[in-house]
Formats: sequence, structure tokens, C-alpha cells
Amino acid sequence: MRCTPHPEGHPVDPKHLVSSAALALLAGFVDGFAFVMLGGFFVSFMSGNTTQASAELTGGAWGAAGYAGLLVAAFVAGGVTGTAVSIRARSRGVMTLVALTLLVAAVLAGIGHVLAAGPVLAAAMGATNAVHSRDGAAPFGITYMTGQLMKLAENIVAAFRGGDRRAWMRHLALWVAIAIGAIAGAAAARLVGPVALWLPAAAATATAAALVLRRGTPPATSSE
Repeated sequence: MRCTPHPEGHPVDPKHLVSSAALALLAGFVDGFAFVMLGGFFVSFMSGNTTQASAELTGGAWGAAGYAGLLVAAFVAGGVTGTAVSIRARSRGVMTLVALTLLVAAVLAGIGHVLAAGPVLAAAMGATNAVHSRDGAAPFGITYMTGQLMKLAENIVAAFRGGDRRAWMRHLALWVAIAIGAIAGAAAARLVGPVALWLPAAAATATAAALVLRRGTPPATSSE
């Protein structure tokens, strides 16, 4: 039986790669910030939260397990909402959703409700993965770093066997971007606390505004 290739195996538009690396940088910042402020929980790394919830259950830490589970549920809800929005409003709609959720999280964190901001951040990260979705499917995940590293390994092997010699670079670029973002986010959280969250919120808002304005700009016409 012939298998249908996974969307991540399809050629990636270079323009989408650049914007995806920028989104990975943003996601890394948010995740690094959240890891510090939430005491070891993640808002974009759901494998980590799943393992943590399971481990906390075995130790009887029901509250911590429940919170990790809540973050997973919020991430899925954000992904569902982002994918649904992408079908009607494409990237501009999803980016607007991401910006709004990050702004809400920044407000919550700023008034001292950091734990309440966590699920909102997880929802924002879930939606971020749908920014480049087309017909309800994303060409590749923004925050799926385990998958990106596996694709990196596969493409390195393919390059040595005569395949595309540069395909592995896109997966490395996304991993590097999210790592740099996480370093910046964790450092910012330690230096200035909750106020650091306004940086990714502002960046997402500016990006969403640019996409909306570009959508509304009429095409240039040549004068005779």
C-alpha cells in the first residue's frame, strides 16, 4: 500500500520559511518566559507537559498534574480555533487571533495572575501553528521541535544519498530560532518579570496589523 507523504515532506515556500522562523523565535520567547514564570511548565511543548502531568500524578501532585493537563487542553483549543480561522481568514486572521491572545495574557500576567495567563499563552501557541495553514492543514509545525529534529536527521541522510542538499537547513533554522527565542524569553522573565510578555504581544500585534493592511492595499496599476 502506498503511503501519502506527510505535509512536512512537501517543498516549503522560502517566504513561509522566513516567516515561520520568525514565528518560531516568537514561540521560543513565549515558552522560555512561561517556563520561568510558571515554575517549569511549558506553553508550546506539549510532550513535556504530558510527561510532567503523568509524573505528577504518580506522586499525588494533583494540582500540578491538572495544571499541566489544562495547558495541553488550551493548546489544542488554540490549534482548533486557529485552524478554523485560517480556513476563512488565512494568515492575517490567525495572526490577529495570536496577537489578541498574547495581549490578554500580557494583561493577566501584568496584574499578577501569571498562572491564569499560562493557558492563554498555550492557546496562543496552538494557534501559532496554524498561521500558514491552507485548507485546514499546516505545511509544517512551528513549535514541533522533536518533529523538526527528526526531519533534520532524515534530510541529512537524504542529502548524502543524492537528494536535496539544502532541505535539512530549514529544519535546523526553525530549531535555532526557537532556541534563541527561548533564551531571550527566559532571560527577559528573570530580568524584568511579567512585563517581558508585552514584547511578543507587541510583535504579534504589529505583524497582524501589517498583514491586514497589506490585504487592504489595492494592487498598483501602470499609468499610460
